[in-house]
Amino acid sequence: MKGAKTKSVRATGTSMRILAAIADEEGGLPMADLVDRLDLAKSTVYKHLITLEEHGLVVNHETGYRLGLRCLEFGGTARQYDGVFDVAKPELDKLAESTGELANLMFEEQGKGVYVYTARGDQAINLDSRLGQRASLHTTALGKALLASLDDDHVDEIIDRHGLPARTDETITTRSGLFEELTQIRSEGFAYNEEERLGGVGCVGTPLDTGDRRNAAISIMTPISRLRPDDTRREYTEILNQTANVIEVTLAHGQ
Repeated sequence: MKGAKTKSVRATGTSMRILAAIADEEGGLPMADLVDRLDLAKSTVYKHLITLEEHGLVVNHETGYRLGLRCLEFGGTARQYDGVFDVAKPELDKLAESTGELANLMFEEQGKGVYVYTARGDQAINLDSRLGQRASLHTTALGKALLASLDDDHVDEIIDRHGLPARTDETITTRSGLFEELTQIRSEGFAYNEEERLGGVGCVGTPLDTGDRRNAAISIMTPISRLRPDDTRREYTEILNQTANVIEVTLAHGQ
């Protein structure tokens, strides 16, 4: 029985690797490319794809395999477990409308940041923060806000697990540099991202006090040129603070 259990876990891991590879290719991924990318036998990939397709987790298009809408069903359920998404969503819609920018909600899970909702204003730029996308926490204002809400030991564990890889020349890549910025974020209540994940993109974020529900943060994302003027930065931090306060009060007393 012990051997059968090990075989079952390994098979599940293979399916997850296939799903992750498909998720990285928005246009679809042919089976031959999956075989090459994952260094697996063609017969193995084929059996997993057939099973995943039977359960609606992948679909086969002309351009290759894509994630099936069943994944959206799972993701939609996961983000609604504790009520944070339901409370934050309408407030982020208002935030995006009032600023014209992108307003984002991120949850921390297993030391990564997961985009769970993005509201788009009429001036918003088109970015890659799609539903369910994972990001290194140290590369975003959302992620740094989340890290600042954790104790230092927890932050150290995340760094040990995932490292501090550079996304741009502006990314913080040293432990001392990150902790120095986290100290400032804890003092001011806000985190900033100035081209640390994507060139030309700026962001201001703040953590949410959700009680014991989950680690969450919200942000306003904008072209860096619109964030750098002091008056705009003050305006965005003020409205972000107001939005966070509404969400926190509702979670504390309205749920």
